[in-house]
Amino acid sequence: MPAIADALNREVDHGSNSWVIAGRHTATGRPILASDPHLALESPSVAYPVALSGGGFDTQGDGFPGSPYVILGENRTVAWGATMNPLDVTDTFVERIQRDAGSPSGLSTVYQGRLEHVQAVDETFRVNSRAAGRSDAVDVVPPGGAIPAKTFVVPRRNNGPLLSMDMAAGTALSVQYTGFSPTRELDAFHRIDLARSVDDFRAALQFFDVGSQNFTYADVDGHIAYFTSGELPLREDLQAGAVRGNPPFQLRDGTGGNEWLPVRQQPKDQAVAFEILPFDEMPQVVDPAAGYVVTANNDPAGNTLDNDLLNQFRRGGGIFYLGVVYDGARAGRVTDLLRAATARGRITIGDVRDQQADVTLLDAQFFTPYLVAALDRARRSGTPQLAALGNDPRVVEAVGRFARWQHTTPTGIPEGYDAADRDGRLGAPSQREIEESVGATLYAVWRGQYIRGVIDAHLTFPVPVPGDRDSLKAIRQLLVDFDARRGVGRSGIDFFAVPGVADAADRRDVLLLRGVAEALDLLAGDAFAPAFGRSTDQRAYRWGKLHRATLTSPIGAPFSVPSAGNPFGTPLPGLSGIPVDGGMYTVDVANHSTRGNTADGFLFRFGPARRFVAQPSALGMRAESSLAGPISETLGEPAKVDLLRGWLTNDTYRLRLHPADLAAGTASVTTFVPGAPLVVHRRQGTPDPPGSPVRVSGLRRGRRAGPRCGAGRC
Repeated sequence: MPAIADALNREVDHGSNSWVIAGRHTATGRPILASDPHLALESPSVAYPVALSGGGFDTQGDGFPGSPYVILGENRTVAWGATMNPLDVTDTFVERIQRDAGSPSGLSTVYQGRLEHVQAVDETFRVNSRAAGRSDAVDVVPPGGAIPAKTFVVPRRNNGPLLSMDMAAGTALSVQYTGFSPTRELDAFHRIDLARSVDDFRAALQFFDVGSQNFTYADVDGHIAYFTSGELPLREDLQAGAVRGNPPFQLRDGTGGNEWLPVRQQPKDQAVAFEILPFDEMPQVVDPAAGYVVTANNDPAGNTLDNDLLNQFRRGGGIFYLGVVYDGARAGRVTDLLRAATARGRITIGDVRDQQADVTLLDAQFFTPYLVAALDRARRSGTPQLAALGNDPRVVEAVGRFARWQHTTPTGIPEGYDAADRDGRLGAPSQREIEESVGATLYAVWRGQYIRGVIDAHLTFPVPVPGDRDSLKAIRQLLVDFDARRGVGRSGIDFFAVPGVADAADRRDVLLLRGVAEALDLLAGDAFAPAFGRSTDQRAYRWGKLHRATLTSPIGAPFSVPSAGNPFGTPLPGLSGIPVDGGMYTVDVANHSTRGNTADGFLFRFGPARRFVAQPSALGMRAESSLAGPISETLGEPAKVDLLRGWLTNDTYRLRLHPADLAAGTASVTTFVPGAPLVVHRRQGTPDPPGSPVRVSGLRRGRRAGPRCGAGRC
């Protein structure tokens, strides 16, 4: 159903990383906290710098448009970060529905054999017509077609809507979501910004009701912590100890037995009117024995590790179920990096900054040994199809590159932005970077072809193919299970079937190496001609020609970055976007489609919206940050692009915490006084941006405009 297609997308392409390290592992003896939330890459930046001072606030960090608080950052006592925690707080129900003259809406659902009225909510849709000569004209759109006159709501579902109805069949789909009732996330951030201790921080999270997060924490007293936030509803069947019908992550029976338990006595710090998992049963730890905590959208309780989400139980009874969508790759890599760093010695802020910039592919570490072994067998094989691949000089060269590859993903081109570059200034790639770049390209295109040949080719019935995350898990599991299952999945499908090849090991290796040959055919063909000009020279296949980012503006060029007319032009003629390092599920996340098979098939639009590192010092918190893109939409202003280049090369700027620092770094000050003209003071020697004069006007209607600022003064 198109209406719920996005809800069924279980890819973790916009997750986050955050980790915190205890002082016993650091060079200064004080904790270090790292945070890089992965959000849409936009122009201007989705996050922007905020500092709050006064009324008890002394807080710095980043916020989102519309929020009056620092969302992620630090004050003089504590620092915090957050990652998405995909608690399952939404259920979709199959309802029995019928016409009911006694219902105000004319419809009722059937629950436990009784009719329950459906409510109808009148809807009015308005649109800014943007017609010539009609500034900010808002028109009502009449109902009809895709524009409904009413929304039908099921009160039992936390006032959730009916998404579709089939009156002939007497069925409908309804959605129940904790966020359909009032919640208090702004209260949570108000309290977080004012927090001075672990206890303050924990208490603040009781108000973070929807949009569940994993919060990491560090303070000047040396404590580190991890908390899961969000109100998770308890389902009646799971609480009784067994699943009734489908589990919560599939379509549930709305006629009874799968309900969210209504709250019996609602605590004052709870928002939703249903029983929820108590906060003390949510994953959390203060001052862990390991001396660090890593969270990167991974499963915090291990429920999914045995591929059974519903076989763990709460302390007092009932199934302990959190969610279904997790990603373990980045958390695994960060944990490996931390273990290696602590083995070498004490960790510094610079070490953590380098960890945030890591672009090593974990899946490549798993798959490339299989490719090397397959080529070795192919060159000694008597099976014609396999032997032909083993004697293909292109395949031999590519697999040889895999054998030497260190699984990193630099751009390999002078126009590309890599973590090895500094402060946004580009340097020529080294020979080693070029070789690694070629390996990244060959592997990324091979991965797509291998998924197509193993998964897609054998799912011939009319269902969507699995997404990126599930496809990667599937092809990995088929190889892990090969000795026992010989390529046959739990479904009974032989995913390694190859006509004319009898031996299962030969079939496995044919598919592995055929993916290499098909990738080389693609790279030298028309689909990749805009990047590689149909070259058959594997040295030409640089990763930066394919892996490119675009920071989009909702109003398009010239405000999108890069675009024609923007101060940041397109670096590669004929190819959109900015070439950057990284790849699928790297710590410095830059996910693209696993099935990419064109020059534009590896573009990406999610990444670290900020990179933040904080550590307590004798004077309070020391913090560094980096924002993904410009913080202004005004062309010509320095702030339009001044942060982007540093972010592209994984460099940071220091958060200015003290008055002297602020004075030295101030470009202009805008003063808002109720009832008085708005005044902008520019620092001496800071001219107005070319073509962008500062207009100063009164805040009350009818007030005369104030003076225009000149260079250096008003």
